[in-house]
Amino acid sequence: MQKIGLLGGTFDPVHNGHLIISEYLRVELDLEQIWFIPIKKHPLKDNKDISSPDVRLQMLNLAIAGNPNFRSYDYEIRKQGISFTIETLRELKRSYQSHRPEFYFFIGMDNVNDLPKWKEPEEILQICQVVAFGRPGFQPSDRVKKYLPKIKFVQVPLLEISSSFIRNRVQSGQSIRYLVPDSVGDYIIEKKLYQAASK
Repeated sequence: MQKIGLLGGTFDPVHNGHLIISEYLRVELDLEQIWFIPIKKHPLKDNKDISSPDVRLQMLNLAIAGNPNFRSYDYEIRKQGISFTIETLRELKRSYQSHRPEFYFFIGMDNVNDLPKWKEPEEILQICQVVAFGRPGFQPSDRVKKYLPKIKFVQVPLLEISSSFIRNRVQSGQSIRYLVPDSVGDYIIEKKLYQAASK
């Protein structure tokens, strides 16, 4: 049975932290592949200032081009409306039913306490193995304690990098070298992304 890790996100832009964590989890959990799933519209966030789905997918594909164990899965970009994790997982199960892969869905430990806000969290935990990654010290709320036995917690070497940090550096004219893959940095410059005049 093939074991596939899934990492969803806005990826605006994808950065080296995403790639390092994904590779670490791939090795730690003995997974064959990691599939990156760019979100079209986040159900719990304001989407008004994010880059277009095509731009974010292009940056993602540039970032993972050199790793045969990484691929993008653009279902949420192709579908209409808000991106709900449960709908994507159902589509994956349907599309790959004959292969019967085992899916591992990655979330940051800081997102575990938001699980009650997700659509059909109980079914998510049935369809796939949820993997929460982060550093020691996570404190679960009372509302999520019933979910904890079905979640696998993995400590990872987190980098203090965020997409918003990178966007702010670009906007202020600061270097983002070594924060993103060179191909992504070149694309950001070429397309003049995240500059004050573009907002």
